[in-house]
Amino acid sequence: MKCISKSIALTLAFGALSVASMTSHAEIIKLKLAPGLWEESRTTLINGQNLEEIMRKQMEKNMARMTPEQRAQMPKSMGNMSAGGKVESCLSAAEVAKGIDTESIKEKLQNSAKGCTLNIVSADQSGARFNAVCMGPDGANYKGTGEYKIKNEKEWSFKMVADGRAQGPDGAVIAQAGNFHATQEVQSRWKAGNCGNVKSDE
Repeated sequence: MKCISKSIALTLAFGALSVASMTSHAEIIKLKLAPGLWEESRTTLINGQNLEEIMRKQMEKNMARMTPEQRAQMPKSMGNMSAGGKVESCLSAAEVAKGIDTESIKEKLQNSAKGCTLNIVSADQSGARFNAVCMGPDGANYKGTGEYKIKNEKEWSFKMVADGRAQGPDGAVIAQAGNFHATQEVQSRWKAGNCGNVKSDE
């Protein structure tokens, strides 16, 4: 499961950061996205099993065992999750003006998923392609490729495909050590110019 966790961490991290336009060099460029409130939905499949659905069912089981007071605290612990399991984020005008560079993205991604190496294959104002390799101390491994596309200033998408071998403890998506195939697709759309209570990462 450690290897799967790394692949998920990498895809989630890249999905969060891929609101930034990238170039193949470490030059700072302006973002081609509208500032404001964004909403994203994602589907993660591991050996054909929907990870989001598994997590939703587990959350329902956990909530059934909670006291009314504990259940009342759940919305606070779920962060910026909106109705339907979608996640909201805020892209500020300052972030748009500041821009971003590929080396910064690469460093953040590799720091968020230890043991993983990211290679940005190509990138331009409309999107980017990358590949990644993760090696674990217990023999787990993972290789994946990903691509994100900026369709317009109010919509972007992300897709990643990964294959590897994992060590699977009890309760993991893969119950025993073995090979896995994982995919993740993310769709993100601009919702409003005002982020409301959702804070940006700046």
